[in-house]
Amino acid sequence: MILLAWVLQLALGYHRPNSIKNQPYECGMKPMQEALVQFDVRYYLYAILFILFDIEIIFIIPWLLATDSIPRLLVGADALGQMLPASAELMKLKMVGPIEISMFLVILVVGLVYAWKKGALEWE
Repeated sequence: MILLAWVLQLALGYHRPNSIKNQPYECGMKPMQEALVQFDVRYYLYAILFILFDIEIIFIIPWLLATDSIPRLLVGADALGQMLPASAELMKLKMVGPIEISMFLVILVVGLVYAWKKGALEWE
């Protein structure tokens, strides 16, 4: 079906190419330089590090929410001010979760320190 519509558009469509239609549009003015500008590779390294530590936060926040750690951190108790019954899986997460999160953070910090010591984060 899609192939038929595409072939019909190519065969019956109205085509009148000209130089104005082939120009890139940029704020109503003619472009002053080439649109493809290469960035320094060091920017990509910082972008990857940002994404890595952003994903770290994405992993940590659900764990904090599942263990009710965020309300305790903010107000000193859970949201209702009382202990709620927890399932076995949640109790296991409360016991094993801090160890797993700590190992995850240690691996990330060791990688960051290694990159820093190797000079990968320095601008020259």
